[in-house]
Amino acid sequence: MMILGLRLPFWDQATSVAFGQNQEARQIEFRVDTDIYADESKPPIQSTQTMFLATKTIEWDDTHRRLLLVDYVDRSITLADLPAQRKYRLGMSELSERLSSLQAQMTAQENGVWISSTPPRWIDGGFFELGCERSMYRFKTAPPKVQAMAIQYADFADWSVKMHAVNPPYKPPLLRMQLNAYLRAQGELPTEIRLTDLRSDRSRPVSSKPVSSKPVSSKPVIARLIVQDQLTGQDSDRVGDWEVLASTLKTVSEVEYFQQANSGPNPKLLKR
Repeated sequence: MMILGLRLPFWDQATSVAFGQNQEARQIEFRVDTDIYADESKPPIQSTQTMFLATKTIEWDDTHRRLLLVDYVDRSITLADLPAQRKYRLGMSELSERLSSLQAQMTAQENGVWISSTPPRWIDGGFFELGCERSMYRFKTAPPKVQAMAIQYADFADWSVKMHAVNPPYKPPLLRMQLNAYLRAQGELPTEIRLTDLRSDRSRPVSSKPVSSKPVSSKPVIARLIVQDQLTGQDSDRVGDWEVLASTLKTVSEVEYFQQANSGPNPKLLKR
């Protein structure tokens, strides 16, 4: 799929400095709860709990009973399908190599339809907007209790979107990685993210110009996030339960994991 790339147009020195601070940042432990809505008038279609620990980040998809683990010690990402009792592990270096290989196959034009040439801009209603030819994010942010929490969040969101770019559901990662870079550089956490697929709006002309702030007819998928500044005893118990459960799950290949996995979330779902 011609959708991947790693060079972001407004990747600056501040972002590079932030990466150097990541080890220190991960000494802070907290939780982010996310509800995702396809229709605001109805219950969420997906709910997750993401726990940011000193050496790893674990996201529980409670709707589909799945788990994503980013381990910063052994440099790996693990997907687990709990009902199917299986897990799949991919090293960070291998993931990066796969992304680089796909990037090498892309033309500048193919990259251009999935990235924004400008940073997020402020629009009415308290939102920032970041858009490309194919999709658009509108999002609100707030400063965390400790700025390093923003770095932890952005790091995890990057690995998550990369993992789901090279594996099902094969979501284009570039625009979301730009959003993550902005959050990291600004030291902010998102409180709401709205993702609109502009390809489903047939009335919009194809253009390389920045997305207009005018409303679009496509209905966005909405993620609302609540930050818990510290972990509770119940959170610690859940982490301990996973560590016990992990040893009982069968480790399978990528092909076996995705061939036999249960039906996944709607492909329009937002990546955090």
